[in-house]
Amino acid sequence: MLKRIYQPAAYQTDTLPDSYWVESAAPLPDCERLPIDGALKTDVAIIGGGYCGLSAALELATSGTNVTVFDAGRSGWGASGRNGGFCCMGGSGKGYGYLAKRFGEDETRKFASIQRDAIDLVDQRLSDWDIDADRHSDGEVVLAHKPNRVRELHEEIDELNHFTDIKSELLDRDALEERGLNAGETYGGLHVKTGFGLNPMKYLIGLHAQCIKAGVRIFEQAKIDRFDEAGGKYTLYAGATQITANKIIITTNGYSAENLPDWIGGKLMPVFSGIFVTRPMSNDELAAQGWTSDLMAFDSRILLHYFRKLPDNRFLFGGRGGITATPAAFDAGKRDLLSNFNRMFPAWRDVELTHHWNGLACLSQSWRPYIGRVPGHRDVWTALAWHGNGVALASQGGKLLAQRMQGAIGAEDLGAILGTPMDDFPLPKLRRVARSAAYRYYGLRDRFA
Repeated sequence: MLKRIYQPAAYQTDTLPDSYWVESAAPLPDCERLPIDGALKTDVAIIGGGYCGLSAALELATSGTNVTVFDAGRSGWGASGRNGGFCCMGGSGKGYGYLAKRFGEDETRKFASIQRDAIDLVDQRLSDWDIDADRHSDGEVVLAHKPNRVRELHEEIDELNHFTDIKSELLDRDALEERGLNAGETYGGLHVKTGFGLNPMKYLIGLHAQCIKAGVRIFEQAKIDRFDEAGGKYTLYAGATQITANKIIITTNGYSAENLPDWIGGKLMPVFSGIFVTRPMSNDELAAQGWTSDLMAFDSRILLHYFRKLPDNRFLFGGRGGITATPAAFDAGKRDLLSNFNRMFPAWRDVELTHHWNGLACLSQSWRPYIGRVPGHRDVWTALAWHGNGVALASQGGKLLAQRMQGAIGAEDLGAILGTPMDDFPLPKLRRVARSAAYRYYGLRDRFA
């Protein structure tokens, strides 16, 4: 039996999420269902059909490998269909300076370069595959929510200049208002000029189609319960169905089970993030608030908010939620999210909300992703822990993982930041309790510090 960190409501796989993305995208084509009992064979079995799993499958299939993807629901039921649609830099919960102290400046530059390449990969896919994913935004802007956080923006631009060649610009309050970026509790901003917003489900559907075209078999409602190894091969079990594979890839990220494989247990801290979307607003309504820009944005809070105007003048607003998967917790999270929205965008207080949903972002104890072999296993591989920035980095991570498995790239190409296995949380059984206490502390720091 799979061990989960949250209540069953967090892992409902019967349908796609009730998100704006799913509603606004074309229907996802039906895929194969596992036989009630029987046997299948494949060279590589991939558990998880989001950006990372499908990207790995596509890379392997185009080189002639027989690949099969197994998803507990449908592609996009997890984070790939629930995220905010930010294709941007990111992937670590810590800044470049922190990473450089542990791994060195060259490794930190390599990690930043991989993030930049990840954005370019998604950009190239949208162009090559002719996907209209409602792309917009010239990078993203981080907004200082307190006067003393403006100093941190100056530190961040120094790090960007030191570790990357990304162009960026500091903006004072007047400049923010002039550029249509007027929000309450905002005292300055940093415009990082790389990345773009998109409809993440439209992108996923395009990636899914390319996998099918390349010969990847994708099974829906195919929950893998366990696997074992014998005779140099792996047997995966999905109910009464058995799948034989030479290699396994696990790309379940924040929806991972604690015991598939056991190594994952205690290393991840999935956290809820909630999002709502408004009805389309008129130009006059946008002007009344002073937010007319389509730049992706987030604030400097530890429990950050992220938001952007969509191409049809809807407004998306998201933020970290609770760590409990109950209706009461989801309702409380929505109320808190709405309260923050009203405080930051008071002119839109009465604007109708058309969609609200929750999803799991995946944090690790080490505050960084991992791409590589699962320790203790000969040919079980994984790529996960994108820290809320999986649109770009999970896409690139899946591709890099496949290349690493095939020997097309080596460990040095991934670098130490991505290639070093993550640590265990101390007292992992108390992770949720500790995170709850941390959230209360972070909330106080965001408000008063």
